[in-house]
Amino acid sequence: MSYRGKDRINHFNLIMCILACITVIYIIYPLTSIFNFVEPENLLDSFARPKVIDALVLSIISASISTILIAIFGIPLAFCLARFRFRGSFLVRVVVIIPLVLPPLASGALLLGVFSPQTSNIDRVFPGIEFTQSLVGVVIAQTYVASPFMILASQSAFESVDESYEKIARVLGKKNIEVFARISLPLAKKGILIGFIMTWIRAVGELGATIMMAYNPHTISIQIFEDNAIGGLRQAIPSIILVILLSVVVIFLFSMIIKKSDDKTTKDILDFRGPEVKK
Repeated sequence: MSYRGKDRINHFNLIMCILACITVIYIIYPLTSIFNFVEPENLLDSFARPKVIDALVLSIISASISTILIAIFGIPLAFCLARFRFRGSFLVRVVVIIPLVLPPLASGALLLGVFSPQTSNIDRVFPGIEFTQSLVGVVIAQTYVASPFMILASQSAFESVDESYEKIARVLGKKNIEVFARISLPLAKKGILIGFIMTWIRAVGELGATIMMAYNPHTISIQIFEDNAIGGLRQAIPSIILVILLSVVVIFLFSMIIKKSDDKTTKDILDFRGPEVKK
């Protein structure tokens, strides 16, 4: 390679590194305000506030329920959009994106119009279930707003899988459910797990739609909002730190899962062969 070619590569790498550094600095810089408002002597007591702990636990539980619900219904939808060609598929893709582009408050208002007993007959269809101002309302709001993250990530993951592997498995006599479980899902697993991470974190951080559907009980986002409104950023900092730490732990755990699953996926797919191939 000529020196001129090497210089071009070096210049390209330098530009990319500079742009990457600017992005990282932009993301990190607001976090430095934590050091301006944190009070080390009161920090542990603030972490132990019952309201903060209850809000954090509620957010973890509700976000986990929401993510599981989105996975159960969203992953099949993502597979259909990635593999099937049908009339109206474009409209379905638009519908999937709507919760992503709507302001969360608008999403919450629309959900309230459907689930509020004052504006609908939902309580007659499901008597005894509180759809607003309850854990159910929190889950509904989080599920609606966070659903595109799972569906879009999973759809992209399925589209990146070479369909020839699935066709070969079917030729070898495997049923569709086996092909999906042993070929499609494992090969798309990394993208789906990334969808899990983004969906769960988005559900934990959801505020606007949750305020409309269920201001009480408080999630951690609502608790931060209320603390900031009452006592300013200084009072909200402990909850913010807890959310950051929670996100770091979750991302670390999912990264370990993804790393360990990559090797297992390759082995499982190689073992998924018909008797004809083994001979």
